[in-house]
Amino acid sequence: MQEDLGTLLNRGYGTWTRNMKIAVPFILDLMATIIFSLFAITLFVIVFVMPEIASSTVADNVPPEVYLEILSSLLKENLLLFIAGTLLLLIFLLLIGSFFEAGAIGMCRLALLSGDTSIGQMWSSARHHVLNLLLAKTLVALIIMAGVLFLVPGALSAGELEALATDPTSTGSILIGLGTLAWFLYALVAGILLFFVEYALVVDDLDPISALEKSLEFFRDNKVSVIAIIGIIVIISLALEIFGSAISSVEALADVWSLAYLFLSVLVIRPLTTIWITRMYMDRTGKELYSFDMYSFE
Repeated sequence: MQEDLGTLLNRGYGTWTRNMKIAVPFILDLMATIIFSLFAITLFVIVFVMPEIASSTVADNVPPEVYLEILSSLLKENLLLFIAGTLLLLIFLLLIGSFFEAGAIGMCRLALLSGDTSIGQMWSSARHHVLNLLLAKTLVALIIMAGVLFLVPGALSAGELEALATDPTSTGSILIGLGTLAWFLYALVAGILLFFVEYALVVDDLDPISALEKSLEFFRDNKVSVIAIIGIIVIISLALEIFGSAISSVEALADVWSLAYLFLSVLVIRPLTTIWITRMYMDRTGKELYSFDMYSFE
């Protein structure tokens, strides 16, 4: 018998309180992303920016505009290299995210099956699923990016960009506006239909294509549940944003809230929502979940 949404959320919360170590992959993900990003920026500055500045006759105390001009010139001269480097950086960041996301879902799966999880399960699941998860995420991104086709009629009718700025009521401008709206709706629907791709891939040990098909099948069989869990996650995010905006209106508390929100997201929100989503997937696909009545909280 499938759990109702209230029971699922309550039991998922109980699983989280018993297995707070599920926050570890999210902490490591944040740390790895920051370290790698700083390394990439430092490497870019050392290899490209510093030689350019050193070869230029720049006096002391020059205005920032001079450095911006040097950087702009540098990007124009090495545009293809810069694009290639940016794509490589994005791939590495996506790989890092996929590695720790696979680890987090694997930890949740074990916690829901046996009552407890372990850091060792994180490494095992991450190593086993990282490449398939990376490919699955790439496929989902490509599917969503395919919505750019909705902009083609407007782009063909618009002509030059200057015409759009001078005549926002032209046929081309209207078509681009409608195309943008259509792309947004397409991306929203695709995102909902493919919401469970990562969970299907890790929990059922599927390949990327099978995970896409499983997510579509899962939505078809559980439309209300999928929309409900997504709605709950969106409501939590909006509530935090509204609360954060109110707190940030007090200048002295703005930085405090930014730091608090970061910790809250990494330590609570992401682990808890991952458990909820994993539990919903496992419950609705007939997995034998650990009997919650057998949990011991002594």
